[in-house]
Amino acid sequence: MQPSSRTWRSWVMGSDLYPQKPLMELVEIYDSMRVPIKKSERKPGPFPYYGASGIADYIDSYVFDGEYLLLSEDGENLKTQNTPLAFMATGKFWVNNHAHVLKGNANSNTRFICYALQISDVQSALSGSTRPKLTQGDMIRIPVFAPNQATQRAIAHILGTLDDKIECNRRMNETLEKMAQAIFKSWFVDFDPVRWNMDAKNGKAVGKPPVPPEILKRFPDSFQESELGLIPKGWEVGPLSSIAISHRRLVQPSDITPEVPYIGLEHMPRQSISLEKWGCAEDVKSSKFSFYQGEILFGKLRPYFHKVGSAPVDGVCSTDILVLAPKLDYWASFVLSLVSSQAFVSYTDKCSSGTKMPRTNWKDMGKYLISLPPDGLAMVFQQHTSNLFNRVLFVIGQINRLSALRDTLLPKLISGELRIKDAEKFIEALS
Repeated sequence: MQPSSRTWRSWVMGSDLYPQKPLMELVEIYDSMRVPIKKSERKPGPFPYYGASGIADYIDSYVFDGEYLLLSEDGENLKTQNTPLAFMATGKFWVNNHAHVLKGNANSNTRFICYALQISDVQSALSGSTRPKLTQGDMIRIPVFAPNQATQRAIAHILGTLDDKIECNRRMNETLEKMAQAIFKSWFVDFDPVRWNMDAKNGKAVGKPPVPPEILKRFPDSFQESELGLIPKGWEVGPLSSIAISHRRLVQPSDITPEVPYIGLEHMPRQSISLEKWGCAEDVKSSKFSFYQGEILFGKLRPYFHKVGSAPVDGVCSTDILVLAPKLDYWASFVLSLVSSQAFVSYTDKCSSGTKMPRTNWKDMGKYLISLPPDGLAMVFQQHTSNLFNRVLFVIGQINRLSALRDTLLPKLISGELRIKDAEKFIEALS
């Protein structure tokens, strides 16, 4: 049940805000341990390499081991705040010189400080007009709410529980995406059902077939030569443009209402079709493309960033994003799986034009040759995987609801406007 505004006011009315202290009184600083590494000198490995806005790479060594708070030191994100300025880093990792490295001292909780910095006045501490910078000297004077340590731990626990649920949902979406990609690769790249049928015909099949019998019978039991090499017998080779289109529904700013969802490249994660963040069109000042829920958004600027996703809502997007859709509905899962695959993204990167700001385009993308299964098999794949993709959209809704709750509670809990017992009542009333 949603608490009424009257109930909410009765919970917070008369609350005294927590005292504030300069950040220097609450943390230990480990900036002297940071070591930047040029990209050309990094060796791939399992350890995160952090920069100003999060993980920038994975390398073969680490400098830090434990739980730390990282705070952006420079970069445009200090002003735009498209990603959090303060974030946790745990385990073994490396940090370059674009993020301050902090830890709560004996009188404070590191996770609480991370949350508190999200509502602190960091902007007033910035220097530099063209490239914003947060120097260590300015950083340590940032005022931060500072209740007693027991209260800090309790607040960090409440907000951390919500963040854990959000992260659990994100991992669920990662699993759903991997499942759909694994099926696509097995059926349409490795042709596992065809190979099993061929072995069965020759009396060499071992173990269980890779798909149920009713699906297995839709695959042939032999291959044929083609310009792509061996493909299943009876299948055809054709371009992506034979089953998909690129929509260019240009919309002028004057025709866009402020509350319309807006997706820019900054909202799109790398290597994930799960688009859980977007802005509003209130600040849109140039022409945009419109899109509908379920259509595919493909970042054409620097395609190697691998920004491809399924639109969770109707809205408008940057013109540096292509809006793709299947020509027929039953090709939807096939097209999404194909254009979000690493093989296709690598192809678009090779075809892109421009040195500093390479862009791909639909003309080249549409020429991408694929082995096309019969329509009936495309329908079966759609039926087999649409639930996975629909589940991704459902989980995005869960993530957004939890994020909205956390974002509502965070400033009130950190400041003391809402006390811990009241926050627990509020969460209980929502559940």
